[in-house]
Amino acid sequence: MRDTMTVHEAVAELREMLAASDGNPTIADRLARGSLSVLYEFQGPDGAVEPYVMRVRRDLREVAAGAVPYDQADIVIRTEPLTLHRLTSGELGGREAIVSGRLDIRKAPSMPKLLFMRSLFNSYKKTRLRAGPPSECAVEASTEPAP
Repeated sequence: MRDTMTVHEAVAELREMLAASDGNPTIADRLARGSLSVLYEFQGPDGAVEPYVMRVRRDLREVAAGAVPYDQADIVIRTEPLTLHRLTSGELGGREAIVSGRLDIRKAPSMPKLLFMRSLFNSYKKTRLRAGPPSECAVEASTEPAP
């Protein structure tokens, strides 16, 4: 299990997640009916917050540096980069992350937006599983050598 992760690595994983959703019929169906905007506020060890916005529409899938007002985001999440990695890799559950204080949902989504986000995560997790061991993914899930 990893002990650290940079914001840059977490953003790379978000971009991988968007790429993994290409061609997914469930996500295509959800995009036909709407869009998703997620504001990630990555908190560093010093307490500084580095914002990134993930936008998913029929014609656009991007993760860009910068913030948007909370009312323009469907979901607002404040967390550390490593916590996001552990969530997307399945090492950590959402409830556990929230209860432990490692994941702060600052703006909760509507149910359709939550299901959209869940579809993105599930698609990404399946893609990672198909890719094989973590060393074959662009961002490794572990720094420990294989046995």
